[in-house]
Amino acid sequence: MKIKKSHKTFLLIGGIIVTTLIFMLDFPLVSQALNENRRVLFISSYSESFPTVPQQIKGIQSALDKNVSLEIEYMDTKRLDTPENKQLFYKNLAYKLTNLPPYDAVLVGDDNALQFMMDYHTELFPGIPVVFFGINDLERGRKAAENPYFTGMIEKFSMVETIEIAKKFNPQATKVVGIVDSTLTGQGDQGQFLATQNAFSDLEFKVLNVSDYSFEEFGQTLESLDNDVILLFLSMNQDDTGIFMSLNDQYRFLKEHTAVPVYRTSIGGIGEGIFGGKLIDYEAFGRTSGNLVMEILNGKSVETMSLIEETPYYYIFDYDLVKKFNIPVSLIPQNAVLINKEVSPFEKYREIFIGIGVIMIFLLIVSVILIVDNIKRRAIQRELRASYEKLKTTNEDLAKTEDKLRDQYEVIEKSLMEVGILNQKYAIATEITNSAVWELDLETKDVQLAENFSLIANRLINKKENIDDLLNLLTDTEHKNQLKSEINAYLEGRKQEINIQIPIEDEHHEIKWILIRGRGLSRGDGNINRIYGILMDTTKMKEQEDYIEYLATHDYLTMLPNRMSFLEKLASVMAADKPGAVLLFDIDNFKGINDTQGHVYGDEILKKIAGRLSRISNEKMFVSRLGGDEFLILIENVSSKQEIAEIAQLIKTAFDESFILDGKANFINISMGITCFPDDSNDINQIIMNADTAMYHVKHSGKNNYIFYQNKMKDVMNTKIEIEAILREALKTDGFKLLYQPQVDLCSAEIYGFEALLRLKDHNIRPDQFIPVAEDTGLIINIGRWVAKTAIEQFARWREKGLGEKTIAINYSSKQLRDKDFIIYLTQLTKANKVKPELIEIEITESILLENNNETMTFLAELKEVGFKITLDDFGTGYSSLNYLTYIPVDKVKLDKSINDKFLNLKNNRVMDSLILLAHSLNLKITAEGIEEWEQYLQLKRAGCDYIQGYLFSKPLESTEAEEIFNHIFAMAED
Repeated sequence: MKIKKSHKTFLLIGGIIVTTLIFMLDFPLVSQALNENRRVLFISSYSESFPTVPQQIKGIQSALDKNVSLEIEYMDTKRLDTPENKQLFYKNLAYKLTNLPPYDAVLVGDDNALQFMMDYHTELFPGIPVVFFGINDLERGRKAAENPYFTGMIEKFSMVETIEIAKKFNPQATKVVGIVDSTLTGQGDQGQFLATQNAFSDLEFKVLNVSDYSFEEFGQTLESLDNDVILLFLSMNQDDTGIFMSLNDQYRFLKEHTAVPVYRTSIGGIGEGIFGGKLIDYEAFGRTSGNLVMEILNGKSVETMSLIEETPYYYIFDYDLVKKFNIPVSLIPQNAVLINKEVSPFEKYREIFIGIGVIMIFLLIVSVILIVDNIKRRAIQRELRASYEKLKTTNEDLAKTEDKLRDQYEVIEKSLMEVGILNQKYAIATEITNSAVWELDLETKDVQLAENFSLIANRLINKKENIDDLLNLLTDTEHKNQLKSEINAYLEGRKQEINIQIPIEDEHHEIKWILIRGRGLSRGDGNINRIYGILMDTTKMKEQEDYIEYLATHDYLTMLPNRMSFLEKLASVMAADKPGAVLLFDIDNFKGINDTQGHVYGDEILKKIAGRLSRISNEKMFVSRLGGDEFLILIENVSSKQEIAEIAQLIKTAFDESFILDGKANFINISMGITCFPDDSNDINQIIMNADTAMYHVKHSGKNNYIFYQNKMKDVMNTKIEIEAILREALKTDGFKLLYQPQVDLCSAEIYGFEALLRLKDHNIRPDQFIPVAEDTGLIINIGRWVAKTAIEQFARWREKGLGEKTIAINYSSKQLRDKDFIIYLTQLTKANKVKPELIEIEITESILLENNNETMTFLAELKEVGFKITLDDFGTGYSSLNYLTYIPVDKVKLDKSINDKFLNLKNNRVMDSLILLAHSLNLKITAEGIEEWEQYLQLKRAGCDYIQGYLFSKPLESTEAEEIFNHIFAMAED
């Protein structure tokens, strides 16, 4: 049986299609067989709940074959970045590795995981390849890539691109406002933000630090921002009252208090109030790292895989906010992700439509093949008939040919003119960008350069040079080899293009940086024989990069080395086993300078301090700024405490001379803590903590001094920490109580009122021990509100029992001035319990006037305006009490027990008489506290004292005990 030729052709094509489909279906099976039973471990620096981790895992899993098993371990260093946590992770992982089959490859995500792998690779994973990604520390990534078992990717942020797209959306913008806080993360964000301003000469950069406000004040500040602002959200965790806010709450807060788009360069918040920005594509990170792992499992050598320093990004915006702020969709990058935008049916079912299309195309091809044979036969017949007609018209076509050639000549002339214009455009573009084109013949190794490259390189260079000769002329061996490695990586398919910067030397021996980019042109067989590209002078850009790197290691305000530089320096000194000391100091009462003169004035003072420290430093001193008004000084290669003390005294003496600013002399005192290594510790973190502990001891011992760290100081700190924990627990579990000590009217012998005294229920800790801790930690704000609420409610209960109404005195700490709404809170309490404000006395001490005189006077005036009484407590213990009486709006003065004990025991009682007379002359009432003897009572009565408080009449009482004597009249001794 014979088969027609057309049918043979159809069967051949069909066989090829079937064979291709079988190969395509079988190829994954071959790949899977190669990787069957392979195990890969992913070590994440964070926890599975951290926003970037699920995206990383999704990307990794999408790249791995189905038969490759992925297992995950979490270090959780975002919440617990401590040596103890890392050690526990090491022990746990070591145990698992001992009792489980070995892994074929390891993935590590972010810096902590990479450092862990660099520390323990030889011990835990000998000979096992490692792929890392999401690395912020470029030096750490490059160092890891030097290991023949390591390869991976670097992570870089995109703050510049985010500001550029924001500026595109809002051309009227004149300034960029960055939201930060005063945490260490916030300080790092602020440094990066301010470093970015060099890229935008037409925009004013301003930092908005939430830690300088309460959240309520900060919300009002955000609401006042105009439309000419680009608002960039970096960090907003803690306000000036110490209150922390979660990320989700931050998103809601910004949504409620902003009328302009809020941009972000880190993941999270898009669709929850954040407008968007250019973010890192963590899923793409994971996918690329997974592909690298598959290449390794399929036999590729890790040593041939170069470090990837390109970061995958994507734009993402909230479509609802795009419409809200009337931003043209045409300005949004084409591949941007739009949250809250409805998906069209085609986009939703795109894969189904494509699948149907492929099937229809395949069926169409088969149909076409079946029809072609029949069409060909008919076509031959038509061609024969048409041949006669063509011959007939040939003569006519020949006649027209001359006209066509004439037209083609005109077209050629026009093309030549267009080519000339294009050449002019090319010349303008290369001149403006200071660039030149190049061409490399891979067979001859010759490089052809544009003529203007000699101008860029500032030396005479031939238009055609051998690549080795050219590189030997322009650069050193190291960068020559780097460029060759870059070209080889491109030719081997490991990179999409050639993209590298190298330094060259001009004829004056000055260094220029050149960016070299290029791609290949292939022959018909698919092999590349030539590479074409562009050379660009990037010297100025390189200088800017170097400056940004300088800013990353130096304090932006004082230009001193920052905390990171200090820790690196300390680590290097300790690694060399050199003895030394760390000095940590801050400025006494620096807050007063900022409050009275402003933060700009305070910043100028800090600059002057930094300049004076730099002038007295020497080769043994390394001066840095920790942050705020704190400075760290490293003394290296010194073991004598006497010599260290001499240096400390030298530093302290540097502050004897005033700092002149705006014609005003500013006298600055400092409190300094000193710790020695290795005597005190060999741990860097502990050394810093020791210096801080010593400084804290100086602060609470009178300030304006320095002291060496001693182990017993830990006990003081530990006691403070224990008391703080007890106070926090007491606030949660109703662990406080109030005792009430009566105040007796000397004329009527009746109880005039009670002072509410705070005590702990279950702990025998004196108020003079736990109140200072509450003030230092800020807990005094919540405790003060609890005291006011409990005392006023007790007043109401006594009234409801029919006991009547008597004055209740409440103590008020100077640290409570940070509670901006305390007066509102007090007023609400009195209204809710129907208590007259004049029956509530607020007892203050003169120390409150040292915090902020203007703020304090405003607070006292508002108290008086509402109707509350004010008592000056501990009168006579300070230096200016008599002066205070002339201008603070007090109603009563309480004589301190130390004054009473001193002057009431003298036969001559004129001092006490004078004090009481002075108070009465100012229309003030007098209460003498701490009275325990009848003789003291008699002297006070003769002097005209108004009220007495002390054990002579009653100790502090429980509320039920106070009820028993509430309306008691005491029997007084006669004169």
